[in-house]
Amino acid sequence: MFSKIAQLPLILLLPALAAEEQTAARPTAQQQQQPTILQLKRDMVIIHSMAEFNNHLEQLALKGQTTTNCLFTGKLKGKEKETLQRSLWFNYAESVTITYHADTSVVFTFNYKDHARLLAAHLNPALLPTLTPTERQALATARLRVQELTTPQMTDQQKVRALHDDLVNRASYDLEAGGSCTTMLLTGRGVCEAYSRTLWLLNRMAGVPTIIAAGQTDEPHAWNMVQIDGEWYHVDATWDDPTILGRDESILSHSYFLLNDEQIAADHSWDRSTLPVSARKDSLYFRTNNAYFTNYGQFWQGVAAAIDSGSTEYEAYLTVYGDKTAFESSLHQNMSAIPALQAIRTWSGPTGKAGVVRLTFNYSGTPPRATEEVLQVTRAAVEQARKWVKDGGLTNWVDDIDLSPVMQEVEHAYDEAKRQIGETATQAADAIEKKATEWYNNAANEIKSWF
Repeated sequence: MFSKIAQLPLILLLPALAAEEQTAARPTAQQQQQPTILQLKRDMVIIHSMAEFNNHLEQLALKGQTTTNCLFTGKLKGKEKETLQRSLWFNYAESVTITYHADTSVVFTFNYKDHARLLAAHLNPALLPTLTPTERQALATARLRVQELTTPQMTDQQKVRALHDDLVNRASYDLEAGGSCTTMLLTGRGVCEAYSRTLWLLNRMAGVPTIIAAGQTDEPHAWNMVQIDGEWYHVDATWDDPTILGRDESILSHSYFLLNDEQIAADHSWDRSTLPVSARKDSLYFRTNNAYFTNYGQFWQGVAAAIDSGSTEYEAYLTVYGDKTAFESSLHQNMSAIPALQAIRTWSGPTGKAGVVRLTFNYSGTPPRATEEVLQVTRAAVEQARKWVKDGGLTNWVDDIDLSPVMQEVEHAYDEAKRQIGETATQAADAIEKKATEWYNNAANEIKSWF
C-alpha cells in the first residue's frame, strides 16, 4: 500500500508577464534562493513527446534539480496537467507544484522522495550535504549491498535477482513503517512503496534500468519494472515476500519476478499509457534457469533432481498445472516410479491453470546424493589406509601401533565432504554426522582387523 498519487497541487501564479517581471525585480529572501522566472526562461526546455518529458524528469532527479521550465508543443500543447499525470514523475517525487505563465510555458517544482535524493547523492557527492545523517547511513548501506551482491561480470538478470532476493529475505511488510526507502534499508520494514523504492535504488546503483510502477491490486499498489536485454519486465518484490499472504517464511518466491504484461495483469492493473509495454516471453526467470515445464513428466524429473542434489526447496513454472486435484493425482502416480518424491513436505500452486509451483523437502535420513558423496570419500580414505599398511609391511597385530594418522585422514575426508554438502544442505549436517560417525567406527575396526 502506498499514498495515492493522483492529487497534484496546482498553483496558478503570475497570470501576466508584467507580474512575472515585477516579482523578479524585487525578489524576497526566499525567492533569492531559487532561480527567478526570467532565469528559468533562458533555460526553457521544449518538450515534443512523452518520452522526452520522462527522460527530462529523470535527468532532473539524478541531478537533484527541483525546478524546471517547460514549453510543450504538438499534441502535448495545452495538456500540461494531463501529461504530468501520465508521466513517471511519481518515480522521483512526493508532490509537484505547477506554475502557469502567460507565454504558455510551465514551471514544475518537485519535492523529491528519499530514494531519488539518495541516488542523486550517490552519483554526485556534492549533494551528500543535502542528506540527513540517517539518509547518509542508508546510502552507505545500499552501496555496501550492491558491492557485496553484484559484480561487473554478472548479467543484468543476475544482478536483479541477487538484489531482489536479498531485499525479500531481509524485509518484512509493516504498515506502520510506511513507504520510506531509508527506513527499509536500515530496519527492513515498510509497505509496498518501500519495497519498490528500495529495489529501484539498488538496481539503479548496479546499473540496471528500473522504474516504479503504480497501479491497483485489491488496493493501491507499487511494484517495479526492469529492463533486461532491451525488454521490460515486471518485478513485485512485495508479493514475492514470504511474509506476505501467510506464506511459509522459509520460501523465497519468484512468482512475481520478470513477468510480462499478460502475466501480471492477472491480479495487477495500471494505466497502460504510463508504463513501457512488456510483451516478450512469459516467465523469463524460469525459462533462463531451466525450470519452465510444459508437461508433468519433465517437471517431476526436475523435482527429483533438486531432491537428489540436497536442496530443501524448489520452484518451477508449470504450464499444465491445471488445478490442485490434477497436481496431486500426478504426484501420486509418479511416486512409485520416482522414490525421491517421498521427500516432498509441502507444496503450493498457482491460482490459475498455469503458474509457479513451490515445494519444500524433508529428508528422513540424508539427501541421497549427499549420503553417497560422504560414503565415497570415506571409502577412499579407508583404501588409502590399506595402502599405507600394505606398503609398510605390517602383517601382524601390534598392540601399541598408532592408528591416529589413518583415522585423522578418515575424519578429514568426512569433514571435507560435510563442508561441500553444507553449501546446499546444511540442515542435513546432523544426520550426515551420525552416519559418518558410524562409517568412521567401522573403518577403525576394519583397519585393526588387518593386523
